Amino acid sequence: MRQLSFNDRLAPRRAAAGNRPGRPRRGRTAWLRGLRQRARLLVGWGVVVGVVVAGGWWLVQPGNGAMLTTGARQIFLRATAGMGMTVENVYSLGHREAKPEAILAALEINRGDPILGFAPTQARTRLLALDWVESAIIERRLPNTIRVNIVERRPFALWQHDRHITLVDRGGAIINARDVPRFGHLPLIVGADAPAKAPALFDILRTEPDLFHRLVSAVWVGSRRWDLHFDSGLLVRFPEIGAATAWRRLVRLLGADGLREERFVSIDLRLPDRAILGPRRGGAMDGSST
Repeated sequence: MRQLSFNDRLAPRRAAAGNRPGRPRRGRTAWLRGLRQRARLLVGWGVVVGVVVAGGWWLVQPGNGAMLTTGARQIFLRATAGMGMTVENVYSLGHREAKPEAILAALEINRGDPILGFAPTQARTRLLALDWVESAIIERRLPNTIRVNIVERRPFALWQHDRHITLVDRGGAIINARDVPRFGHLPLIVGADAPAKAPALFDILRTEPDLFHRLVSAVWVGSRRWDLHFDSGLLVRFPEIGAATAWRRLVRLLGADGLREERFVSIDLRLPDRAILGPRRGGAMDGSST
């Protein structure tokens, strides 16, 4: 037994034709048959090349490639959604100030949407644009859950600039200007570069928590130094260099016997060897070496 091919059907006829008297020789027939085969091959290749060229021309036309890609993507998403891979649960952790409705709006997702059509990277970019969101991690957990982990900004101070007051975090990022009344207990910083300079100053001031908590505002003066305003009305002028030393001098002065903070409207610490005290009305000006 052997495998048959379509050419075997022609074998008997070809043999008979070769035995007939007066017929042309087989060489000429084989040549014509080879010519016809080459012609058919060339036509076939021409059709293939034409299809490829036409398809390439269609793809490079504006919008056609995107339309083809979009169509294939939609078919794929519908198929996966039919298999149950749709958004049914959205969990968010770590948010306290950011509103749930704002988070959902930033995700741009609805129940029943194909979960593979959800783009976490783009959603994260929109989340980071929210007032309170400092960082976020978004995960797709197949087949039907989206999980969001949020780290919120921590209010650091109120910043007054260009006649506006906004809430800022330690890095100087603006949180918003709507929650200012709610965070009125935070110190006020004033000046164009104050948000960038205040963290270093506040780290120094926090070494004396009792006095630091009485700070009302810190003004960055001339992009060089700080003026501190306390709840008693006292103004303390710091030097350009040596804020930590000036703070320790102030603590010693206010802790000295008979030197009560309420008696003075100002203490100038810009000179390294003395403090210039400004008494309240009715008092006498004192100079103190430190």
